Amino acid sequence: MKKILLFSLCMALGIGFSTAQENKTIKKETTVKKVVKKEGNKVIVQEVEATSSEKGAVIVADDGEENQYFREDTNMDQQTKTSDQFAIDEENRKMVEAKKKQEEEELQRSIEAAKAKAEEQRKMLEAKEAERLKALEEYRKKLEKRGKGVGKLKKKKGN
Repeated sequence: MKKILLFSLCMALGIGFSTAQENKTIKKETTVKKVVKKEGNKVIVQEVEATSSEKGAVIVADDGEENQYFREDTNMDQQTKTSDQFAIDEENRKMVEAKKKQEEEELQRSIEAAKAKAEEQRKMLEAKEAERLKALEEYRKKLEKRGKGVGKLKKKKGN
């Protein structure tokens, strides 16, 4: 029993000391950008994932001093991954169609109102013209009627 306990203690310390100081540095940084564009009824989702990583080792001079100076040997690695996703937004498409339909109906009503107004104005102008012609005819008849002592009108030649 004493031998097994001593052996397991030595193994645990050996593993602990061997992994206690690892002279490697790893730094990994990931950035994800997401862009959403709406064009009519299409929705475009674009994701750009940029990964930059640094892997290296810490190099220390083995001269037995405390607080030794060290330097790092690093390798930089950058990767970018782009993905595009296209989707059709049904709700947006329906809203756009409804808005177009409403605008067409409004345009049609506006055209009909303009035609009705133009027709009303044309009738009013025709009525004024007819009234003016009637007044002119009455005035002409009034001028043509002369009293007993007045002679008839003579038409001038040349005009």
